[in-house]
Amino acid sequence: MSAAQVYALDPLKDSRHREAVAARDLSDWLKWLEVGNKAARTLDTYERTCAVLLRAFPNTAFADFTDGDLMHVLALFPARSRHINKAALNSWFKWGYTTRRIPGNPVALLPAIPYRANRSYDLFTEAESDALCALPSPDGHLLTLMFWGGLRRAEARYLTGKRLDLGQRQIIITEGAKGSKTRRVPMIGRVSIAAAELLTLEGIGHDDHLWGSRPGGGRVRRHRPIGNTTFDQWWVKALAAADVRHRKPHMTRHSFATRLRELGMAMEEIQALLGHESIRTTSDTYVHSNLSAIGAHLREVVGDLA
Repeated sequence: MSAAQVYALDPLKDSRHREAVAARDLSDWLKWLEVGNKAARTLDTYERTCAVLLRAFPNTAFADFTDGDLMHVLALFPARSRHINKAALNSWFKWGYTTRRIPGNPVALLPAIPYRANRSYDLFTEAESDALCALPSPDGHLLTLMFWGGLRRAEARYLTGKRLDLGQRQIIITEGAKGSKTRRVPMIGRVSIAAAELLTLEGIGHDDHLWGSRPGGGRVRRHRPIGNTTFDQWWVKALAAADVRHRKPHMTRHSFATRLRELGMAMEEIQALLGHESIRTTSDTYVHSNLSAIGAHLREVVGDLA
């Protein structure tokens, strides 16, 4: 049985790694993770990283990889993502050593790769956020959920009517959540109104997805999540309609976290709302200093001293 048959998930267009000598070991590891309920998104990320190694050394057995082989492969990845790629390789080889498939873990011989957060974030201003949330239905309502729910792109795409709990005033984030970790985000007033109007005006049912598509320009279909390309097209049109400069959709999540911090919310509370496992991710990557706000506060504190 080939590796492709053993492991059904196929997120990669280039499947040459599945013909490599070590392909069966990779397949066994991915299946082991799948049985352990590891999220499909994580499996995808792990396979993509290990696929580069197998394509670079297709004739090398799992037990024969050296730290030198791994260093040459890690050098192919962008510097900012190498710590993630190294972690994926370490997980595979650590599994191999634990299950006695290999005599040692070559990743243990690699140099440490410190994580350096990129602090150059282009946040949405409050005025830009308000302009986007004020767009006509359904766009303005959907954007309100993104800006004040802290949604990731995948979480937004998979969100259905049943996940808007108007009684408890909560957004229930399950499908599409990173690491398959369910979380509940309380709705503030504007989100409750937007959610109720969205469901009513768009006739969204219990199992309908909030983000719909119009294949061929016909009626809106909501029976399955829209694709990333369709989501991106919607995003670009919404920003253009509000005359707001383009940023990536994920910046709504960064803007949400930063705004909450500016309003005085504790870092631990923001961590819970964003669903981060580590508070360091929240503080170092998602909560940013707003220079304009700092400047206004500085002038308020010291006045216009010459």
